[in-house]
Amino acid sequence: MIYLDNAATTRPSAAAVRAAQRAMEQFGNPSSMHRLGLEAEKLVKQSRSAVAGVLGVDAAHIYFTSGGTEANNTAVLGAANLKHARHAITTKIEHASVLAPFKLLEEQGFEVTYLDVNENGQISLEQFEAALRPDTALVSVMHVNNETGAIQPVEQLKPMMKAKAPRALLHVDGVQGFGKYPLKPRQWGIDLLTVSAHKIHGLKGTGALYTDKTTITPLIQGGGQQAGFRSGTENVVGIAAFGAAAAETALEDHAAAALRERLKNGILEHIQNVRIHEAAAGQSAYVLNVSFMGIKAEILLHALEPYRIYVSTGSACSTHKPEPSHVLAAMGCSREEIMGAVRFSFSEELTIEDMDATVSALAKEVGQIRKYMR
Repeated sequence: MIYLDNAATTRPSAAAVRAAQRAMEQFGNPSSMHRLGLEAEKLVKQSRSAVAGVLGVDAAHIYFTSGGTEANNTAVLGAANLKHARHAITTKIEHASVLAPFKLLEEQGFEVTYLDVNENGQISLEQFEAALRPDTALVSVMHVNNETGAIQPVEQLKPMMKAKAPRALLHVDGVQGFGKYPLKPRQWGIDLLTVSAHKIHGLKGTGALYTDKTTITPLIQGGGQQAGFRSGTENVVGIAAFGAAAAETALEDHAAAALRERLKNGILEHIQNVRIHEAAAGQSAYVLNVSFMGIKAEILLHALEPYRIYVSTGSACSTHKPEPSHVLAAMGCSREEIMGAVRFSFSEELTIEDMDATVSALAKEVGQIRKYMR
């Protein structure tokens, strides 16, 4: 099997699976006062420290959630409840779990500025600075785009915010960069940061939100767990696996860059009429987005399955929706480019030989599909 859909989810690592199994055996509720509860609580604390360690922050500022979607919703809707403002800034290429809460805020009378991106999928710092206002409450800009891998200059945003919108909070969706590239919330002035377990070989259904801003309104109310920030009995199994996966992360894995270049160059050499969507500078090595002109990407996706090669046509969270990619549309891509776009995403489990086999299968199937499409 050649699994090239790691931006959607990764295979759980052996360490994560072992940690989950141990947590199932230590099945106590971490809020219980007896020994079983204390053992479960210890697992949660250990994982909180592991996630915090990757980010270089205090463990007390890590709050576990059901995933990146909940963490993003909590950040956007919670920060928007701050009383001092009714304006926010985000980009046109955010994940749906960011864009949907902003649309909800607009329906409630909030004013939202959506930043454009250039053909490389990156924002303009000049446009960002011009959009800031004294009444801006929240800025939400993703670190690594989940469809193209374009990296945004999030480390440059806070100084501008301090000058023109000093009370605004900065939220960064760090799901695709966490565990792959250094994320420095404290140095970069990030107030809220979203991460997810199943993108780094943990289990689905677990994420985390970093924040030292206890003033934002919790999304889930009830039992007062996690210092009242996120009520509900903690998912100890998923959290334990998350901690194990976080402890194994290797920031800036150069193997991914070699895999991406091998696949990209092979496609360009053996297949005509393709478009590579990438940033000249600030490009993740873990994502390659390619438009195969004259075909529909969904047909190619299924044509690769008999080879046991698995790719994606875009965000897995939007796979079953007929709308074309809003990310590629914001980059100015044509409809033909958007309909023929395939996302390849990498992990350390892949090899150079896998890339060569993928190129071979692509060359054959793209040629066949183009004959029928014509």
